Amino acid sequence: MTFAIPSLPDLVERARRAFRGALPGSDAWLWPNNIGPSAKVMGGLTHEVFGFADYIAKQKFALTAEGENLDMHGAELGLARRPATPSQGQAVFTAPAALTVDPGAILRRGDGVQFRVVAGGSLPSAGTMTLDIASTGTGKATVTLPGTTLSAVSGLIGVATIEVGAAGLVGGADVELDGDPFTSDLGTFRGRILFRKRNPPQGGSAADYVMWASEVGGVTRVFVERRWSGPGTVRVFPLMHDLFESGIPDAANVERVAEHIDVLAPAGAVVTVVAPVPRVIDVTIDGLVPATTAVQEAVLAELKAAFRRQGRVAGIDVLSPSMPYLAASATFSRSWIWQAVANASGEERHSIAAPAGDIGLVPGEYPVLGAVAFT
Repeated sequence: MTFAIPSLPDLVERARRAFRGALPGSDAWLWPNNIGPSAKVMGGLTHEVFGFADYIAKQKFALTAEGENLDMHGAELGLARRPATPSQGQAVFTAPAALTVDPGAILRRGDGVQFRVVAGGSLPSAGTMTLDIASTGTGKATVTLPGTTLSAVSGLIGVATIEVGAAGLVGGADVELDGDPFTSDLGTFRGRILFRKRNPPQGGSAADYVMWASEVGGVTRVFVERRWSGPGTVRVFPLMHDLFESGIPDAANVERVAEHIDVLAPAGAVVTVVAPVPRVIDVTIDGLVPATTAVQEAVLAELKAAFRRQGRVAGIDVLSPSMPYLAASATFSRSWIWQAVANASGEERHSIAAPAGDIGLVPGEYPVLGAVAFT
């Protein structure tokens, strides 16, 4: 049975009536008097006490705790928030003449985000040189797409055109958020705490691999495939929806997860960490009413949310209701696409022309939203 906190007007009303019963002849409803204002003050103080008691009650459980109180729940399990991390990668320097780049040279992106050259280098004449760089700050804002132009702030002798390398600058993540109450999102601190409580460590169970992979910054979901290449083999598929639009990480981020798991996995396990193979699903929508730009944008947003929510990595494992993170036989239902479009704000009616049916996935594939056409 839950306790409903009385509203402030109700508490003031109770205080007024209490004065009438405790002080014969007094009436808080008559004016002027000091009883009415006193009742309001007491009602306000009581409401504040109730509110604080409600806050304390929520902090008792990881399901609803906030901030530093959630940190304490995590500390009991040996878990800490994933810290903010910088982006790292390479920059390509193309010079028309001799060029020297000092260690620690500062480069700047168009929006002001800065990067530091890890180890310097030089060109005796015109040519191209690739150097490792890392952001001076942290967070998702430091992630940079391949080919992005950078400018030199300091540490260069000579002139060069500077671009981010083919792998981009990756790994930047913000401090891990609490997450919504009761969430199961592994991209949040609460989600990881609740997963750990519901799946105690067992020295190499499938849930352990999910927990280990989700300790790496940027990971939002994890799928595990047991015995994928015989006894003792485990394949782990990390997803990073906050860093990549499709959720599928690049090679550098996959390597980060692999290195983290490598020091935690049982000695006898043969662990393979890979990015899922994207199964691109193009969608064609007929007869959208109304076919306004606002409704179309709402449809795109709902489709992206549906692919993130319903998508799963396929595999040869056997799915269990208690282990939804296993990479097992999977199909992306056409009905999910239809429902997502219907959920769009302002949508009145539509028809799905493509795909024509459910999409079956082969082991290792993950459904990704492709081109969306309105006809």
